Amino acid sequence: MIREDVITSLLKRIQNETGIVLSRQTDRDRISRYLDNGGEIPALNEKLPVSLINLVTTNETYFEREPHHFDRLIEEILPNLDRLDPLKPIRILSAPCSSGEESYSIALRLSAASVKLSRPIEIIGIDISEEMIEKARKGLYSPRSVHALDQSILERYFVCVDGYYQILPFSSLTVRFISGNVFDPELWKSLGSFDVIFSRNMMIYFDSFKNRELLKRFKEHLRGYLILGHADDHTQAKELFSPLRIERGVIYHS
Repeated sequence: MIREDVITSLLKRIQNETGIVLSRQTDRDRISRYLDNGGEIPALNEKLPVSLINLVTTNETYFEREPHHFDRLIEEILPNLDRLDPLKPIRILSAPCSSGEESYSIALRLSAASVKLSRPIEIIGIDISEEMIEKARKGLYSPRSVHALDQSILERYFVCVDGYYQILPFSSLTVRFISGNVFDPELWKSLGSFDVIFSRNMMIYFDSFKNRELLKRFKEHLRGYLILGHADDHTQAKELFSPLRIERGVIYHS
């Protein structure tokens, strides 16, 4: 039997390192199973093992989630950005990117769009889970993940591999994935600044203090538009960014 104080200690360490608030019984159950199965308990001066962080991060997603955000991106945001600085790429960040569905949804929309842009596009996905980053780089998805995509998109941009869908390389834009913690200043130094940041429904895992820290980090590295999910901390976002009302929600401008 795993002692409750050991589980509590590990949950606190995960929260301190990742910022994720772990207060549900399911979180305790996951840690308990991890320990029951021989998972290591790192010393206080050691980093948490990747397997433990992967265990408690939520990664359920799919292509074309909240499609109205992609509509606004393609129809208005990117054409506006395209006119600003023709010599620099338009840089788009997906944070967290999970296994890549959001990043690739943006890439698919761009590739299929009738409106062509003069500036090159760079899409970067970041996630704290190295397991999810590796899945994103492989680009192999279940039928459930691609269920919202039109058949024409599946036929044009994917190939079937043993019942799964393998996304094909993009010729006209760059998509890459990086493992990292959004609260790590060194990560942001390496990332640079962005024209668009997608960060949808990540803030539900943090407390109010961490949400404000995250939003300030976004503001420091954003020169354009912030797209949040419906469950994010819009109260604090409105204090730091200019809200732009859209159908079914709000986006923000730096």
